[in-house]
Amino acid sequence: MGRMTGWFGGRSVGALVDRARQKLASGKLDDAARVVERGLQRFPEASGLLDLRLSIRRARGHKMMRRLEARIESNADPIAYEELVKLYQELELPEEARRKAEHYVEAHPTRDTPHLLLGEMLLELFLDELQARHGHRAHDHLLRAANLNGMALQPRLLLAELYFCIDARGSLASMYETLQRMAPETSAMEAAFAVMEEVADANAEERVDGLFERMEFEGQLARDPLDWPLSQRRAGRTELKEDAADDVVSLMIAEGTVDEVVLLRRDGSVVVHATTGNGAAPKAPPPVEPENPGTEPAYDEMAGTLLGAPRAATAAPAAAAPDSGFVDVVRTISAKVFPQAREFDMGKFRRCTIRSRHGNVMVGKIGNVMVGARAPSSSEPTRTWERLASALESVTGRAAS
Repeated sequence: MGRMTGWFGGRSVGALVDRARQKLASGKLDDAARVVERGLQRFPEASGLLDLRLSIRRARGHKMMRRLEARIESNADPIAYEELVKLYQELELPEEARRKAEHYVEAHPTRDTPHLLLGEMLLELFLDELQARHGHRAHDHLLRAANLNGMALQPRLLLAELYFCIDARGSLASMYETLQRMAPETSAMEAAFAVMEEVADANAEERVDGLFERMEFEGQLARDPLDWPLSQRRAGRTELKEDAADDVVSLMIAEGTVDEVVLLRRDGSVVVHATTGNGAAPKAPPPVEPENPGTEPAYDEMAGTLLGAPRAATAAPAAAAPDSGFVDVVRTISAKVFPQAREFDMGKFRRCTIRSRHGNVMVGKIGNVMVGARAPSSSEPTRTWERLASALESVTGRAAS
């Protein structure tokens, strides 16, 4: 009865999202914001409501963006540059923030702040995507920021984090010595010092530039950024409760919302793979990556394997064939399409949707997992994704820091 009351009477996530969208479409930003905030009080992890909150904040932020741009155009005001970069970051527009920071560096090359802003963003990009060129540029700008301001702590802390993640032991030893003289005595710094002391090696010989290429080639960092004691990535990080995901996915399939669902960890291993008639398959050992995941055209594979006729109820269990076509498609989109979208400056890529008369495919991130779903062509992809996201978010919690 409680569930029926939640879905009817306008109190479901979908109903709240629809109501807020209607308000937003009619230009009633304040009314839309009130609906969204009331909804988030009840459904704090609902992606549809969070996306709408962001859309409202962006709509409200346009006026401030124009004011700051005018100040920049009139006299290249460095404070306006900094405020605009931070505004873009708050509105989750990382590409715009990075471009504006690059303009700031060009306009004020002898100030340390633009190098710090750009270096920190490039560091995040490198840690996420492991592209050597981002690592090179992050390192260069953070070094410039440190050299331009001998008293600045932040660029040196970021350099230490970078050296920790790529296992640059010699460089970390030098930075450890510097930070011991500069950093305040806090519990957080004590934890960082303990880690640096364990890893640093003053006698190590290394080429930092070569380590960036090595990380890109190997496809992983030497150490997880979350193991860095001063990491800010832990705050607000959510993690799927894997044991509870099986039942949620099976229910969504039983209800007919989707025909097939795959949940992948960051390393590409399968959390859950369920299809019509089978429910959630028993977990198998992490599958071997495809030999050349980026060489086969993803759309040809989808047309031939993924978007064909719906599987019969007697299809073989996913556990018996963990390397099914759909699993490989989701892996390919996750590993290739999402990073390349950022390279083409398409903004933060949240979800990929492919529609055809054979069916709809949606791939996106929910919490700490990559989710792929296949649904009938008669379904509306946005609404299907919102229902799936809402269901999975019900078994997603904040990660322990």
